[in-house]
Amino acid sequence: MAYAGSPRLGGVTSALAIYLLESHQVDGVLHVGVQENTYLYNKLYVSRNRKDILDRNASRYAPAEVFNHIIDIFEANAQETFAFIGKPCDIAGMQNFISAYPQYRHKVKYYLAIFCAGMPSYKATEKALATFGKKEKPQTLRYRGDGWPGYFTATYQDGASCRMTYNESWGKILGRDLGFRCKICPDGIGLLADIASGDSWNTKSGYPDFTEADGKNFCFMRTEKGLKLFKEAEEAGYIITEALNEDNVRDMQRYQYERRHLVGWRIAVVQCLTGGILDFHGLGFYRTALNGNIVRGIKDAFGTAKRFIKLRKKNG
Repeated sequence: MAYAGSPRLGGVTSALAIYLLESHQVDGVLHVGVQENTYLYNKLYVSRNRKDILDRNASRYAPAEVFNHIIDIFEANAQETFAFIGKPCDIAGMQNFISAYPQYRHKVKYYLAIFCAGMPSYKATEKALATFGKKEKPQTLRYRGDGWPGYFTATYQDGASCRMTYNESWGKILGRDLGFRCKICPDGIGLLADIASGDSWNTKSGYPDFTEADGKNFCFMRTEKGLKLFKEAEEAGYIITEALNEDNVRDMQRYQYERRHLVGWRIAVVQCLTGGILDFHGLGFYRTALNGNIVRGIKDAFGTAKRFIKLRKKNG
């Protein structure tokens, strides 16, 4: 694990992607960006240079089409190899896809994960935009950027630009509209990736402090391949690192830490209510749940049961 920042290239994941392209270790980088001529919808792109990466490096807190055309991409670029950037569930999805279609196993050389606290709906974005009081749709929308954590910023045809803080956008609107699948997600921290990166938030009183500051990430190197890549990128000057006290990670990512200790209870409830519909392997969430606060876990389990039963009644 390392404490890393890259002010010249955006976040560490972007810096690693640019390094892979410019050192010719991959031909392209697969990652999500906003669809052309829209402000809301997202799709998977193939980026092939620094400009492509930086044009698509901002967080997108709305659903994305990731695998809709993946076979077309692989077939159209038969001799090329890629790095893949995605949420932890996207990493798992790509690996499951390749298990089902082993002829594409050689296509993805590196998996780079970004920490994820859940995916808000499109309606959540519209709700956040409604607070600006504008009748027309925006021309562009950034969920974060131009700072750290940066602002939720919409620009309009009349030249107006409206924005709200990360605390206002994610904390009060977007982060409160997550699908049930996100509530029982066993991996928000990229357990299956070569390298997983999260915001290395400044902290205050044991919790993240989202006051604007110079951006920093911390990274988990989860494979030998990932560790080798990270060291190469550092030596080449693409990222800057400094030591990190591991005890601080819990406070930096308090939500992820607590969810990791609670999700086993949530999954156990869903398995009981569905006869074992979920199929997760090797993520260690039951063991982690028993090492956490069991009283809180039991309360969380009851809450999950209520939400699940309510959701099942709603959907018939």
